[in-house]
Amino acid sequence: MTLLGVVVFLHLAGALALFIGYGIEWTASTLFRSASSTEQLRAWLRVFKVSPPLSGAGLGVLLLSGGYLASLTGAMRKGWISATLLAIFLALVAGFALILPRMKRIRAALPAGNEPVSPALRSRIADPVLLIAIRVRVMLATGIVYLMAAKTALFGSLVVLAVAVLLGVLFSLPVWRGAPVLRKNS
Repeated sequence: MTLLGVVVFLHLAGALALFIGYGIEWTASTLFRSASSTEQLRAWLRVFKVSPPLSGAGLGVLLLSGGYLASLTGAMRKGWISATLLAIFLALVAGFALILPRMKRIRAALPAGNEPVSPALRSRIADPVLLIAIRVRVMLATGIVYLMAAKTALFGSLVVLAVAVLLGVLFSLPVWRGAPVLRKNS
């Protein structure tokens, strides 16, 4: 096994970790919206809490291995690399400015015991900005994977990222309607 083979493996493993982390965020944020009790919500928040360290470690490995690979091939000056770095920056801003503060406010609003989810707490877990930011981040990461495969020029790469953001917003349309209505068993 060569150093290049190890670095390519690490790059792919980093991408896998990132997508698993982002998938956990998407799934948990979808499911905690239907929690009827604070204990159910707590359970989904524990699942959600796995995502930042996993996706963060994956992103770190991706950046280090990708930087090394780009330096070997001279790709650092290519348009798709610039667009990729912009998308990574946007995903980080979405995480640190939109997702993490909202998740902290949700955790802080949880009462100590097991109670029905209050309307105020329900409004926090159904926050469209939180749910849209999660979906847009997943689609930006998917757009980056496309850029790695297609290696388009800067303008084409920016178009790809704009389409990825648009898809993230479109996948979020169902959450704009607010929290799901809890169905009573008949």
